[in-house]
Amino acid sequence: MKKILALLFGALAIVACSSDDSSSSSSEDPIFSQPYTELTSLDELAEGKYAYVGNKIGDRKVGLVLESNECKKKDYLVAHRTGAVLDSLSYNNFGMKVNDNKRECGSIFEFPRIVRNMALEAPGDLKVLVTDDYLHKIVIDKGPDEDPEIKYERRRKPAHYDGNIEIGFQAGYLRVEDRLSDYQRLKDEKVYLYFKKM
Repeated sequence: MKKILALLFGALAIVACSSDDSSSSSSEDPIFSQPYTELTSLDELAEGKYAYVGNKIGDRKVGLVLESNECKKKDYLVAHRTGAVLDSLSYNNFGMKVNDNKRECGSIFEFPRIVRNMALEAPGDLKVLVTDDYLHKIVIDKGPDEDPEIKYERRRKPAHYDGNIEIGFQAGYLRVEDRLSDYQRLKDEKVYLYFKKM
């Protein structure tokens, strides 16, 4: 009887150790566990287009965009320079829409969301103003004998976000704290977007 109990306890100890080993290795995030380098100068961001490759929400692992996700793989970020100065970023966020009973990918925003007034306050700590633009319809009355003239003017909505975001590089990707997408936080969780220079 003592031998059977000893064997059972030994087997339980082996199973417990092996399950601990497998859970710790499977819980490690292959991207988020890599070294993170904070952006130290806006000059480190190359001008041009960055393809969206995935995100990290809260304590979940980084989720990379799969080939089957036809809309999210269209998302992109563009770094804009005026002369030698990086002055803004624009982000286009795509989602599934239904038009004439057809499902198709379309931009979630009327215009790409713009990151303006950027100032690096400390390494990896970027002060930003994130805004959305929209088309404003203007009707000009031409009098009783003429049809009214209709014009559209691009205008800016109140700030979507005004504050600081984390920004840097991790596992070969540009990592940006998500204050850009349409994702609605369910709680006070950190959310990051990952991009690859095209």
